[in-house]
Amino acid sequence: MEVREIVLQRTRQRRTGIGRFAVFHVCNPPDGTGPRVRLMVVTDEARFYDLRLGETFPVGTRTWRLDRVENATGPDWAVILVRAGD
Repeated sequence: MEVREIVLQRTRQRRTGIGRFAVFHVCNPPDGTGPRVRLMVVTDEARFYDLRLGETFPVGTRTWRLDRVENATGPDWAVILVRAGD
């Protein structure tokens, strides 16, 4: 079964068949543009992405999207990534 959604929680790395994922930082800038996420993806090498909601990034041959951040203003946030185009 292919992974279509990845949930990342504070201080936890997620390993999947396509790579490892971790969030280093979630912030809510005062400009009202919504949360920003600093994401690390490791496949053959480590890549870092600074993302806003809806932005996409590559993992292997697939494109993934930052779908949402739950409890973005609290200490126990969760970042949800989904495969784009599904």
